[in-house]
Amino acid sequence: MALPAHRHRAAGRALRRAPAALLALFAAGCAARAGTPALAPAVSHLVSELDSAFSGPEFARAMWGVVVQSLDNGEILYRRNAERLFMPASNQKLVTSSAALVRLGADFRFRTAVLARGTRRADTLAGDLVVVGRGDPTLSLHVTGGTDVLASLRPWADSLRARGIRTVTGRVVGDGSWFTDPPLGQGWAWDYLSDSYAAPVGALQFNEGFALLEVTPGDTTGAPSRAAFLPSGAPLRLFGSVATAPRDSAINDVEFSRAPFTDSVTVSGRISAGHAPLRLEVAVLDPARYFETALTQVLREAGITVRGAAASAGPAGDTLFVWRSAPLRDVLPPFLKPSQNQIGETLLRTVGGEAKGQASVDSGRAAVREVLRGFGVADDAYVIADGSGLSRYDYVAPETLARILIAMAGRPDFDAFYQALPIAGVDGTIANRMRGTAAAGNVHAKTGSIANVRALSGYVTTADGERLVFVMIANHFTVPRRVVEVVQDRVLERLANFRRRPPQTR
Repeated sequence: MALPAHRHRAAGRALRRAPAALLALFAAGCAARAGTPALAPAVSHLVSELDSAFSGPEFARAMWGVVVQSLDNGEILYRRNAERLFMPASNQKLVTSSAALVRLGADFRFRTAVLARGTRRADTLAGDLVVVGRGDPTLSLHVTGGTDVLASLRPWADSLRARGIRTVTGRVVGDGSWFTDPPLGQGWAWDYLSDSYAAPVGALQFNEGFALLEVTPGDTTGAPSRAAFLPSGAPLRLFGSVATAPRDSAINDVEFSRAPFTDSVTVSGRISAGHAPLRLEVAVLDPARYFETALTQVLREAGITVRGAAASAGPAGDTLFVWRSAPLRDVLPPFLKPSQNQIGETLLRTVGGEAKGQASVDSGRAAVREVLRGFGVADDAYVIADGSGLSRYDYVAPETLARILIAMAGRPDFDAFYQALPIAGVDGTIANRMRGTAAAGNVHAKTGSIANVRALSGYVTTADGERLVFVMIANHFTVPRRVVEVVQDRVLERLANFRRRPPQTR
């Protein structure tokens, strides 16, 4: 595919609010081109180039769905299978995040209540510490940064100490009943459930539902490596061993498996002596139990005794404190930039809970449907199975995603949405793509990636300052995924360099 690679002098220009009339223009533009004015020469040439890019022989058995539309005047510059349903992969997160901003608001905060069940005697709680979750997904290492997996919970120990509690005779008891559905998404496959990206989700969850398996090589060749979970109290059992390879062998071949629907993890392989400790992410089985063990460990390390004795059942009593997460505007970047699945599942359930009174997937779907109807999207133009796009039961028409992107560009909270998207050549899932081109620092877009699916949708500014929305989804391809990504990247470079008129000369 021969696309020009001219550099753009103003890549990364911030988008301004799009006029509300664009929704009406989009509907008008979706009609067939027959009967409409002839395309301008520059647009006609662009259409020919894009047709060539998406019609290569390597895609003979694949299907592309594409929309390119101007945010400034509503004109559809390119359209291919835009009305058909495609598996979106993580482009589903555009649906979830936009609905969350509309229904929850950018200032929404998740709340987790810590209550005392029992009686207080001086510095002792004779009973249980009960934690009632409402889905906070931010208690994780990826959000706090650093290397301490328990860092997000350590302030909780300070809060208890500030309230004079030094001993808990009972246990830390987690209440995750706010979410009413199973902890896995509909249509998730059994063979990847041990991986962190498919960790279960709960109303009470810690570290995005996964523990770290740290493997440290032995000191000499043939010695067993040391393997342990972080945090040490993670509800997982470890089997197997990793051998230490010669120091100069540069071997780093360690893998694990978790027996389906169990807490048994087997590790195997070899790692060179002197190699830095290796950390692997292993999904846990029960989010609430994981939270209980993590908070118990934090309290004990902070000098608060948790005896773990059986306590009398009964309703929780006094509220000791309520932990509030960062606002949604600050949750969206760690959701969209790395394409974090558990936050997507949490948001879908939370939207249902806040809008419909029941934090279920069905309620979330109903609330999202109302938002999409407000954007002018027909009910049959998408299928919602989960909130993350990991499910192969999700379907969406490219024109649906284009409508969402256009509608969000006209909202007062658009900047929270726009800045949370990965930026080409800068960060997120496209940090290493389109570098050194006019698209770098310019394109803000969401990727989507599952087997035989690659999607990329978002915003780009052209060489003469025109703001465009684009959607590109490939399904059913059999070529290496990078072949698809190269086409997407080159198309975006072409759009970033696009001019309706030749530049003025002096």
